[in-house]
Amino acid sequence: MDCRYTAKGCLSRGRLFSPELSGRDLFGLYAGRGVHSTAAQHIIMPGQAGLSLPSSKSLWDVLKREHIEGHDAQHVKDIWMEYHADPAKNRVATVVPAHKYDVFCETAALTPMFVLPVFRGPNSFETFALQCQTPLVLFTSLEEFKHHGSAATPHFVMTHYTELVQSHKIVLVRGDIIQPHALDMIQAMSLMLNAHEYFTDFGAKREFVHIFNNRPNEFDFKKLLDSMGHDSSRLPRE
Repeated sequence: MDCRYTAKGCLSRGRLFSPELSGRDLFGLYAGRGVHSTAAQHIIMPGQAGLSLPSSKSLWDVLKREHIEGHDAQHVKDIWMEYHADPAKNRVATVVPAHKYDVFCETAALTPMFVLPVFRGPNSFETFALQCQTPLVLFTSLEEFKHHGSAATPHFVMTHYTELVQSHKIVLVRGDIIQPHALDMIQAMSLMLNAHEYFTDFGAKREFVHIFNNRPNEFDFKKLLDSMGHDSSRLPRE
């Protein structure tokens, strides 16, 4: 659902980004009972009768060891990014420093849920909810959550690979686009980068995550948009 600045509904209808959303397990059907569960083994993949994760949680099932042996962190990063460059595979990737991933995990353990906008055009956006189940992060649109609750199907799944933390001090990250009709690669990359940024920032950005999870009635979506450099003054007042 496109959230246009002149359409108040998607911002205020049911206060979808607050407080009902922030206290719930978005993917209870897929991840067991708790929001901290890492057993997200039941993501429905398009075109498949069975249930499986979009990518293995083991790096060595994704990338052959011999492809990176003897290479430094920068070269491994180049290999990883090139490996995910094919748009036909509906995947995006990034690499984060190990110390930054430590901060991400600390934040996710205490405040596992958040919302982020995906901009569809100069005057429209769609809001996506995320839930951290490290090493996974699952995203779905608020429209999907509105209709299906905890049975919502993820649109995008991010997987963190920590096998190179000791040797290279980096974490490789893959993002699988489960619903290509809902997200393109640029939009998926935006979700990936913003999730890391807001969960690891030591200033105002991480405070948005803290407020969303702990004081949802105080969460201000318009201020979140402003923090992304987007002028929310044209949004309707509630």
